Amino acid sequence: MRDGRAGYGLPGWNMTVQASALDLASSPVVAVRPELDAMSALYEMYRRDVHHLAVVVDDDALGLVSAADLLQGIAAQYPKTSAPVGSLCPVPGPRVDATDDIGIAAQRMIDAHTDAVLVMRDGRLCGVLTAVDLVRSIARTRAARPEEEGSR
Repeated sequence: MRDGRAGYGLPGWNMTVQASALDLASSPVVAVRPELDAMSALYEMYRRDVHHLAVVVDDDALGLVSAADLLQGIAAQYPKTSAPVGSLCPVPGPRVDATDDIGIAAQRMIDAHTDAVLVMRDGRLCGVLTAVDLVRSIARTRAARPEEEGSR
């Protein structure tokens, strides 16, 4: 269980229920302000052991940046100061509702050519869902049902 919710493919999960975006999303969200420089944001990723940062102003989620986005921003500005994070993320960032199933989240990632989406509940940011989270849930589900492996 994560944050009081059953985790998809984890013990106690009802396999007949489709996981929602929030079931798999990382929470609490690691977020930065758009004016933060890319190098400081990259350090924050390293310090918090995450691969994506939400970019927010007050309670407004603007978008997402990945380590690759930040490195590109740093390299593009070198040897000057690095770019502000807000200039490196598409606005608005790709997002799904907390109750959307993971198929919708996966399609949103495909459509946006990204590997992560913001998870929103009532207009507020409540998680970040990554492609790794989706793959992990598939692997756990497959491991929980090995008898279906031979039926293909």
